[in-house]
Amino acid sequence: MSRRIRFLAIIVLLLAGSYVGRAFQARRDGDPERAALRTQAELATIKQYCAGCHSDRTKAGGVSFEGLTPEAVGQQADVFEKAVRKLRGRVMPPPNARQPDAAAVDSLVAWLEESLDRATAAGPSHLPDKVVLHRLNRKEYANAVRDLLAVEINTAEILPADDIAEGFDNIATALQVSPSFIEQYVIAARAVAVKALGRPDARPGGWTFRAGPGTQLTHVPGLPLGTRGGILGKVDLPSDGEYAVSIADIVTHIWGNGMEFENPLVVTLDNKVVYETVIGGEEDMKLYDQVQSGALDRVNARLKNIRFQAGAGPHKVGVTFKRRTFAESDDQLQMFTQGGGQDRLYRVNSFQVLGPFNAKGLSATPSRDRIFVCSPSRRSSSALDASEGGCARTIIAALAKRAYRRPVSADDVNELLQYYEEGVKAGGFESGVRSAITGLLASPFFLYRGEHVPTGLRPGEAYAINDLELASKLSFFLWNTIPDDELLQLAIDGKLHEPAALDRQIRRMLADSRSVTLASNFVTQWLDMKRLDEIVPDQAVFPYASGRSDPREDFRTELTLFADSIFKEDGSVVDLLRAKHTFLNERVALQYGITDVKGDRFRRVELQQSARWGLLGKGAVLMAAAYPNRTSPVLRGAFILKHIQGVPPATPPPGVPTLDEKDIGTTKALTMREMMAKHRANPTCASCHAVMDPLGLALENFDATGRWRDRDRYAGVAIDSSGKLPDGTPVNSPDDVRNALLRRPEQFAQTFTEGLLTYATGRKLEPWGLPAVRRIVRGAASGDYRFSTIVQSVVRSEQFRMRRVPSTAQGGSSVGH
Repeated sequence: MSRRIRFLAIIVLLLAGSYVGRAFQARRDGDPERAALRTQAELATIKQYCAGCHSDRTKAGGVSFEGLTPEAVGQQADVFEKAVRKLRGRVMPPPNARQPDAAAVDSLVAWLEESLDRATAAGPSHLPDKVVLHRLNRKEYANAVRDLLAVEINTAEILPADDIAEGFDNIATALQVSPSFIEQYVIAARAVAVKALGRPDARPGGWTFRAGPGTQLTHVPGLPLGTRGGILGKVDLPSDGEYAVSIADIVTHIWGNGMEFENPLVVTLDNKVVYETVIGGEEDMKLYDQVQSGALDRVNARLKNIRFQAGAGPHKVGVTFKRRTFAESDDQLQMFTQGGGQDRLYRVNSFQVLGPFNAKGLSATPSRDRIFVCSPSRRSSSALDASEGGCARTIIAALAKRAYRRPVSADDVNELLQYYEEGVKAGGFESGVRSAITGLLASPFFLYRGEHVPTGLRPGEAYAINDLELASKLSFFLWNTIPDDELLQLAIDGKLHEPAALDRQIRRMLADSRSVTLASNFVTQWLDMKRLDEIVPDQAVFPYASGRSDPREDFRTELTLFADSIFKEDGSVVDLLRAKHTFLNERVALQYGITDVKGDRFRRVELQQSARWGLLGKGAVLMAAAYPNRTSPVLRGAFILKHIQGVPPATPPPGVPTLDEKDIGTTKALTMREMMAKHRANPTCASCHAVMDPLGLALENFDATGRWRDRDRYAGVAIDSSGKLPDGTPVNSPDDVRNALLRRPEQFAQTFTEGLLTYATGRKLEPWGLPAVRRIVRGAASGDYRFSTIVQSVVRSEQFRMRRVPSTAQGGSSVGH
């Protein structure tokens, strides 16, 4: 009897495998008999390999496949989309259970996806039907203000933090507003308006600039050539007048260390030297030796209250040292910092800009030039009043059109003119314009993006968003800011929805420098790089990558430049996994064991060490998936599962001890593999760890800061990074993991596209939205998943452009676009 059962099982497997190539043919030919046979084979596969855990009795994960019918697949999209993820990622059935062969899994995945896609295509019920007002987040607000008023602001200082959902900070349902939020947005609007116009009677204020991590041995971009180290600060000065720079004490050591050498220091304004002095040298040493008490204060006094004249508007203030030759340090202690430390050279830790001390009016600034598209003529008093009112209307109408992202009505302008008139009473024409800008920036038409539900449609009926809404969605997706004049005018003319025009705009916008936000914003959030903020390297364990040598900011820059290079070159998104280049400065290069890159400037480098290729070799990824004092194969394995394969691991059960807790009291230093083996001994942990651990252990040669090592520093033995993936593939290095992932590039392309569609729509991707992702990925496959192809398909997708009338009609205009 048992032989007969085994024989039948083999027949079922053969049937399942035989239908992989004929699946789409059966649908195309409309052969109901072959389709029925295939359905029976797939249901048999589910019964044989899944019913053991997912029956009415066991119901693992709260799911039962007992009595499953083909119709139930489309009816329970949330359950079967999860099943598809786990089957694609080869994490179901679990590694310790019986496994179907690869052909059977591929066939089952194809059948499930076809069933889910058919159910979605049956009607518009998969389209979103909730009109959610979409508030600008902090980054969008800052970029919109920059493009509207030519003013750079730090929204972290004036606006509350945004809530995160699905890993992104632009999800509409998470961007809620409380009464305290409203008050802060009004305060922010006032501050921005003042900064944009300046104040001829500005009171003295202050701005502080601090040095980042690392040494100051090389040139800082933006400071004059021939200098080394220092700080370059960007500041918007409120008026013309006299300002002062005060530099934090440089000579602070009680023994006067470093004072024997001269350190020529310069202060620059817009790359021109406004002050020079020397710190250290023979005269300062003599002062220290002979006067002693107060000697250091007298040296540091040269760094205080350095006066200079400046006009209103944006300026670059720098404090740096003239570069000089220097020999190898003869300090007794070797510094851990890669590339050497400051040693005998001083560094600038911070400085302040103070003023204005005697405000003298306002010069022309980029923001004032942007705002004042006209000026009142100077005639008689009554004529002047009329001229000012007309000019104010012109200014307000021009700004409101861009801020509201649509043509403005007379009512829109008249509402802002009321703010203008109140400001005029308080302080004249410019005060009125400042008040109007405050009202504009606090307006819901600026702060929110909404969508218009057309009138005359029945509940549940599908419709396309209009051109103005499309322009806003497109601009905030690709640029993270408001539409420019060309895009907005095309929408006003009603031509943006035309396929040829839309494709031209997408290509133009991707080529624009503002599309760097897809790398700096989308990629970093998609890969959960905000975790880098939490991982402060332990200085006792990693002295070469902590304190002033902390590489996290450099790692972020590298990741952004790397992703942006692939996007700008319109490469395959799979190149994120396999590209052989990156962008390095000296600090990151030394962390990677590369010694021929010098200076702070990032430049493109072709990597010789294949372990560094793609995302899996990037310091930002390796550090974000670790702890401050040790590596974590679990975090790194979970990162690959979630962000590369698109199969988020299950949440661990409560009460599971950490590795540190389990190994308290041991007398022998254990390797990470040995500690993980003890952890996996718990049967509750074994099934998930059997999937994650081989992926994470294959990256174990990278320490917690992303530096390569061959031996375990505590156990003193060579690192064993070998393992076996759930499908039986052996892995022993980052190269092996990458090659295993690249065997199914569509898996990564789908994970990338899911993240991109979520980011583009600002909406959580529901199960009924995944068929759209699959269509995009299948369409991009013939072009090797080219980036622009995926972006264009996202913009054309129903999820991006189509909506459904709510069951309770909400016709009429929304707040804005």
